[in-house]
Amino acid sequence: MALAIPATARKALPTVICAVVVVAAALWQHETVAAGMRALLAADPRWLAVALVATLGLWPTSVWMLRGSIPAQPSSARLFALQLAVPAIGLIPAASLLIRLRFLRREGLSHSAAVASMTLFGFAALVVRIPLVIVAILATPSLIDRTKGQPPWHDLGARTAAWWHGATGNAWHTTLIVGIAGLVTGALGIVATIALRRWLTGRGGWHGLLHRARTGRTDAEFAWKSVAATALRPRRAALLWLCALAQPLLMVVALWAVLHAVGANLSFADTFVVQLVTVALAPLLPSPSGVAAKEVTLAAGLTAIAGLTGGVAVGAALGFRLLTFWFQIPLGLGSFAYLNHRRAI
Repeated sequence: MALAIPATARKALPTVICAVVVVAAALWQHETVAAGMRALLAADPRWLAVALVATLGLWPTSVWMLRGSIPAQPSSARLFALQLAVPAIGLIPAASLLIRLRFLRREGLSHSAAVASMTLFGFAALVVRIPLVIVAILATPSLIDRTKGQPPWHDLGARTAAWWHGATGNAWHTTLIVGIAGLVTGALGIVATIALRRWLTGRGGWHGLLHRARTGRTDAEFAWKSVAATALRPRRAALLWLCALAQPLLMVVALWAVLHAVGANLSFADTFVVQLVTVALAPLLPSPSGVAAKEVTLAAGLTAIAGLTGGVAVGAALGFRLLTFWFQIPLGLGSFAYLNHRRAI
């Protein structure tokens, strides 16, 4: 008899897979990781204290930002507990969105109003970060030229061209590639067709889909009115947008202080470039809550863009993520238990 896997375990499977991959990569690059650990253990505690203060500054700004995105007036203690719980629960994919939605529903918001508030929260964070990321990307080439860094993808075009030339240099190879591509395309088409039919059948066919579209349009109009009513209040708008701007800047301050703690005297402007570029690249390595992806991209960015040695880059990346994410996991689990006990989620 097959053993049933709990739903929570299935949802946590991506996190487990990421952890296994990270452990394998750490074993492969054990010398660099060991050098990074030594650099972190020898870090200047005064600079680490500055990074800690910047990290602590993220907590009230996240609470004020959330308060500025919702029309209700929940207690600050519950909002603070919610924002602490989100990173820990976010290790399970989509769980952070669900806990926020349940919290807002328990605060008296309708489903549409709760979704609208979450959308406004994410929209503010995205709108503020886009110009910052664009500025950082535009400044990246000059920083690489100045530090003589080598991005990991600097020879990607040459390697791809060499591989393609070797693969297509023989007629049999070309025929085999075309055949495999045709089989894969056909299989994907069949799978997509079957999935679409099952999806439509489970939702009442095309008529049910059209009904859902009309209902969704009504809900969207109501949600837009809720967003507009919240976003146009001066005090809430100020909280939302100022805190949305403060958060990425505080993250830059935290990374800048950690870099100085491990002996890398990178300027604040250069740290700004590396931090924002790595934040933009981290989603290319899909993982729940950025587990491993942010550490890897940050270490790679510090090496390739800022020209740091591998050990110092790994030490800075580990110290930064420990302060801004991993050390908060126990607090987040405690906050989740508190909210659950208070029936706030």
